[in-house]
Amino acid sequence: MRRFLTFFNIFGLLVLVGGLWVMFYTQGVLRVPVVNLPSKGDERLGERPVRLHFANAKADGFSIEVRTLEISEGDNPLELALAELLKGPKAQGAYPVAPVGLPVPKVYLLGDQAIVNLPAAYGRLQQGSAAEVMLVYGMAYTLLEFPQIKSVRFLLEGKEVESLGHLSLLDPIIRP
Repeated sequence: MRRFLTFFNIFGLLVLVGGLWVMFYTQGVLRVPVVNLPSKGDERLGERPVRLHFANAKADGFSIEVRTLEISEGDNPLELALAELLKGPKAQGAYPVAPVGLPVPKVYLLGDQAIVNLPAAYGRLQQGSAAEVMLVYGMAYTLLEFPQIKSVRFLLEGKEVESLGHLSLLDPIIRP
């Protein structure tokens, strides 16, 4: 009777397992996604105009207000834009998209997609569907004004959630 645990059988099994691992890794099955933080090379320092999307009087569209951001070294311009949006409008006929006092969400880049990580307070807002649409789309359209951003995806406390009450957050928001 032949022995099955010979050196060549074990060596062949190791080569097979190694080859399968390389195949899965190169096809992206085992690849871990990387979230790139904005680097200093991505920023333009100094003053930069940004278009903020506030709710209109009927809450069925947006009123755009242009403000100038002061970007210093180490600042994330995407987060600065959302901070300005959350401060509320200055122009007449525009209404805030969020209640006063909400924390500014963190924004990360994954290629040309902005990942907005909403703090826990956003999950406890208990707003109607129109208010949720104004909040989420107001943030998304403000970020989509940056030329490097092609889509915006929302997380709640770092986790993918189905909705923010009434509005689905499963699919990323793209330019209209």
